Amino acid sequence: MRPIHLLLLSFALIGGLFQLATPLFETPDELWHVGMAAHLARGGGLPVQRPGEETPWRQEGSQPPLYYAMLAAFSRLFRWPLEDLEAVRMENRHPSPGNAELPDNKNMALHGSWERFPWRGAVGTLHRWRLISLLLGLITVGAIYAAVRTVAPSRPRWALGTAALTAWNPMFPFVMSAINNDTLINALSALTLWALARLWRYGMTWPRAILLGLLLGLAALSKLSGLALWIFTAGVLFALAWERRLRIRSLLFHGILIYAIAGLLSGWWFLRNWMLYGDPTGLNAMLEIFGRRSVTPAQLLAEARGFVWSFWAVWGWFNILADPPVYLFLETWLLLSGIGAAFAIHQAWRRPDPEARALWAGALGYTGLIFAGLVRWTSMTAASQGRLMFPAIGPIAWMLWVSWESIVERGIPWGRTVGRWAPAVIWMAVAWIAPIRYIAPTYAGPTPIRELPPQARRVEAVFGDRLRLLGYLPGAATLGGALHLTLFWECLEPTARPWSVFLHPVRTPLIQDVRQVDRHPGRGLFSTTDCRPGFRFADPYRVPVGTGNTPPAVIRLHVGLYEAGTGWIAPARDGRGRPVEYVILEAGKLRGTSVLSPAVPLNVRVGPARLIGVDRPAEVRRGEVMTVTLYWQVEAVPSTEWRVFLHLGDPDQPPRAQHDGPPAGGELPSAWWEPGDRFADPHPLRIPMDLPPGLYGLRAGLYQPGGERAEVIMPDGERPPHRAVELGEIRVLP
Repeated sequence: MRPIHLLLLSFALIGGLFQLATPLFETPDELWHVGMAAHLARGGGLPVQRPGEETPWRQEGSQPPLYYAMLAAFSRLFRWPLEDLEAVRMENRHPSPGNAELPDNKNMALHGSWERFPWRGAVGTLHRWRLISLLLGLITVGAIYAAVRTVAPSRPRWALGTAALTAWNPMFPFVMSAINNDTLINALSALTLWALARLWRYGMTWPRAILLGLLLGLAALSKLSGLALWIFTAGVLFALAWERRLRIRSLLFHGILIYAIAGLLSGWWFLRNWMLYGDPTGLNAMLEIFGRRSVTPAQLLAEARGFVWSFWAVWGWFNILADPPVYLFLETWLLLSGIGAAFAIHQAWRRPDPEARALWAGALGYTGLIFAGLVRWTSMTAASQGRLMFPAIGPIAWMLWVSWESIVERGIPWGRTVGRWAPAVIWMAVAWIAPIRYIAPTYAGPTPIRELPPQARRVEAVFGDRLRLLGYLPGAATLGGALHLTLFWECLEPTARPWSVFLHPVRTPLIQDVRQVDRHPGRGLFSTTDCRPGFRFADPYRVPVGTGNTPPAVIRLHVGLYEAGTGWIAPARDGRGRPVEYVILEAGKLRGTSVLSPAVPLNVRVGPARLIGVDRPAEVRRGEVMTVTLYWQVEAVPSTEWRVFLHLGDPDQPPRAQHDGPPAGGELPSAWWEPGDRFADPHPLRIPMDLPPGLYGLRAGLYQPGGERAEVIMPDGERPPHRAVELGEIRVLP
């Protein structure tokens, strides 16, 4: 078997692995490419785009229709089913495309048991459509190999190396195994470049001109970037006339034939757009639907790194990244290849080397055209995506191969074969690993459980008689970080429509800056319509915590379920079936230390804590409410629940005024105390109107719910018999 055949086989296997690892609708815009192809397959005509109108194809209805028509034709010819498409095509109501930092909501669709093998109904049809795209990927790699082989027949290593850097680019098989019109324009671009290579090598003939015209017309009907081939072809024709001294008449006749065929094949599409939208490209309608933006050159430059990364290794909806060493290797390799490019170009013109010159001129020219078009497009809308350069992936791969080879020949006197192939082999390894290491875990869905972990807190709340919240694992957070907690759910019955979970923070004096979280269960992937009775699963959440909070404090969350489409909130019941208005969780602790500056410093051990100071007024009038703030430092983990008492009066008599309650007004219950916690503990104390004026002693301490007080140890070791800390005297005024 020839090396190119092995290379094509490896690409097919890698592409198949990407197809299996990536759930349906989880490649860029696949949701709407499917909607457009299904519309045509069901007999619908070309849609008229109306901004503000919700459609299953959105902006893709403005795209040239050839790819969608091809899928529709196969579906109608072989009767591939699509009747249940709407049942399996469920959009995620809370997606985060482009955000690789979030651990969840990376999906654009909800998933369930209907996607498991063997694929049936619409799921089977969509996988067949993906296989058609993968076939187009094989055509692309083969055509790129043939194009380089045609221009430089004396350098077979160039052709194989270029094909390898194309096939083993970890992003390329991901895109080429998806339902996306990129797959067709990539294949047609490669075929057109091959046709131009044959034209350059063997000269102009009428059959070659006819074939080129057909390819240009098909490319224009596939994607607007296909028009770059029209410009590039004109450049090749003029270069051919100059290089080969062709007669102007011959060039003119063949050129007219090429563009006449291309225009007759695709012109109707541009005329339709002109009549409907006053714009032959239809871009204005697409921008109104997709969204416009205005950016400066500096802002575009800031997107350059992400643009380069997404040409090689950013998957999903541009929110799944590889490990950092992959990008370190990428940037180092590109930097060295850039240096090598200067050597290679200089050498091609110094020799002279006609083959290298032709390839360099063609590669730079066509890549430049695609890049210029993309810069214009991304300056109008958010589209800084490296995959959009794939129509030029062959020329780019060739330039990288030759540039790196130039570095190897100068810098590696031994092992040049290994050196030449090292980058391609590394990318091959990443391409094999990516579906298993990066993509499949991202879409793994909910983690089944049998029983709650021992450390979980039980809840037993039922929502809408469909899902039961069994319990949760609280977490911890710091200022500017996030609270990580895990909920444990049990399915009782499937829902009619997908439900979402909401976690809304309960605002308190100390907790003011915690963001709410809304997403579907199972890290945003799970559709509750597929909730099998008895299925239990763990559901981790990440709740962003801002800097406008005062630690330490407990973060409380209001949890519930609702339909995002209608806003309907599922009613909640407790474990005994009684309706409850709110289900509030003590979800975690905000850790940290606040700056404490008590007016009166103290140093008294009280049970598991130390009272380190107090703020209190010197005098107060009858009927007023004074605030006494205690300052605590936790010394040990409490073995029981503690509450705070504040008493005014004789310790041997019932208090004349008092305030009892949880520490910090309930914002830091003793169950959450950890050694090192330091916090303020304000207590309001109302002075009775009938209290005689005079001096009264003020004291505080800790007690258990049963009434037993915590032992008090003074700095000198004395243990007061009343187990209370004396805070001084308060003068009560009339």
